[in-house]
Amino acid sequence: MENGETGLQLRELETTIAAMRESLERAQAETDERVQAVHASAAAETAELKATIRALREELERAHAERDAAVQDLERRHRDEVRELHETVQALRERLEAGVSP
Repeated sequence: MENGETGLQLRELETTIAAMRESLERAQAETDERVQAVHASAAAETAELKATIRALREELERAHAERDAAVQDLERRHRDEVRELHETVQALRERLEAGVSP
């Protein structure tokens, strides 16, 4: 009967090994799925962050362009005002020198 018991034990061991192998394969598949899910989530987050960075960069560039345009406009208006004041001063000087009252 020892051979019968040995055969039975051997089949039980083989069954146990097969069950453990299946369990290990399932665990590995679950781990692989989780890794893929984490990778996909990280890739999506990275893409979203890159899009946000791109949008913020464009907004910043627009703000700089608007500020530069406003500064140029102020400088132009200042030059115009200074030119007009110089012309007014010159005209008043000429009138004073000509003896004409303002």
